[in-house]
Amino acid sequence: MQHRISLTCLRYRLRPVRLEDAAFIVALRTDPLLSRFVHEISPRVEDQVEWLKGYFKRAGDYYFTIEDVESLDPHGTIGLYNVGSGSAEWGRWIVKRGSMAALESAWLIGEAAFTNLKLAELRSHTLSENRATISFHDSFGASRAGVLQQQVLVRGERRAVIEHRITAVEWPALRARHYSTIVRLASGISSHRGYVLA
Repeated sequence: MQHRISLTCLRYRLRPVRLEDAAFIVALRTDPLLSRFVHEISPRVEDQVEWLKGYFKRAGDYYFTIEDVESLDPHGTIGLYNVGSGSAEWGRWIVKRGSMAALESAWLIGEAAFTNLKLAELRSHTLSENRATISFHDSFGASRAGVLQQQVLVRGERRAVIEHRITAVEWPALRARHYSTIVRLASGISSHRGYVLA
């Protein structure tokens, strides 16, 4: 849907996806490394433009571009969808190679969910073989809710996903903890590697 939620952390921000992001989205989602754990899309930018036009008409779906605060260069995408009855799923999470935006973008999507949309619960579904992202969710503090067999269709095959959940009750402590880490990272005290996310 065409929403107006924009959120800024320290080095990165989320802003609503736009039609002019289509080429960037195609480049992300057709990158051989980054696309291993996501649904296939057409490599044609024109097809992505048409998909975005359909997305703009769809309720309960918030799609964001992750941007560098200073340069405004795009670093990835992330989204909240299936929003309803106080909960939502977050995904479409892909951060370009070499980017450090993983932690801040995860923090920002939590802010969008719990502060802006006042949701009670946030869920994520990650392919069971995507160990880097599963590890990220675990370390972020999301609880594993279980394994959903044959949940998603990827490259013509039904695949299992790991479901993680964060509640609004849990968010304030996670918010504070991760913001402290973000500040340290931004100050150069620590280092953080990029993730292949979906």
